[in-house]
Amino acid sequence: MTIESDPTQNLAKIRSLAIDTFGSELVAESWLNQHHALLGAAPIIVAKSSSGYAEVQKILSAINYGERFNLKQIKE
Repeated sequence: MTIESDPTQNLAKIRSLAIDTFGSELVAESWLNQHHALLGAAPIIVAKSSSGYAEVQKILSAINYGERFNLKQIKE
């Protein structure tokens, strides 16, 4: 996923990634709009800048990785 210079496109991409990560639009929107301690603000606010977008993307990727890792362990 590349970082665009257009904040509107970045927010759409972050929303899409969050929905993919959490499997629900409702859960994704809730996560995006709640204060996140590592970011110091709600992810949707932080993702408006290109550097903030990259940080939110990293966190969502880590959550995705953790969920896949946990599911793999459960199946074994």
